[in-house]
Amino acid sequence: MTKDNERQLVHTRQITCRAFRLKNGFLEIEATVSDEKGQEVAFRSRPPVQVGEYMHRMSLTLTIDGDDSIQDVRASTQIAPWAMCGGTDDAYRKLIGLRIGPGFSQQVKMLLGGVEGCTHVTELVAQAANIYMQASWPDRIARQMAVASDPRQWPDKSTLGFVDHCHAWRRDGETILQEYPELAPPEK
Repeated sequence: MTKDNERQLVHTRQITCRAFRLKNGFLEIEATVSDEKGQEVAFRSRPPVQVGEYMHRMSLTLTIDGDDSIQDVRASTQIAPWAMCGGTDDAYRKLIGLRIGPGFSQQVKMLLGGVEGCTHVTELVAQAANIYMQASWPDRIARQMAVASDPRQWPDKSTLGFVDHCHAWRRDGETILQEYPELAPPEK
């Protein structure tokens, strides 16, 4: 018996994030989540969600300036199990003015945690922030390299925030030795 005969697909979640550069130089991050059911989901007060139908389809768009500050937010609930689910879409505008950086996740939780937001859309905020950091990386590094080639002289120390926050980018690892040898610990 093959492995596919031993298991049945019951749920598929797809999260897609895309980053776009706008004419004004800002980045726009689109994040979507879709939950497709592989089995019928029964409810007591409404018709069931059938196999192949979506339980959730929601999106979040953040517009972020070159200083990592959110300038605009659009949340949209296209499909949800309850009519009231989209009632939190406008609440995500509370993110306008927040800066993506240290403490960002805590601020999001304070503004949109619990019943103030939607679990699924709030998860997209973290995804969108991560994609923003990936998409803005070349710009941030270029700005720092224009000041100095030695990262110890960069004015924005947050640019190196990834050091020691990832196995590959540990201070005593090969990646630091190859990319930023100035940051490696002295040899003993």
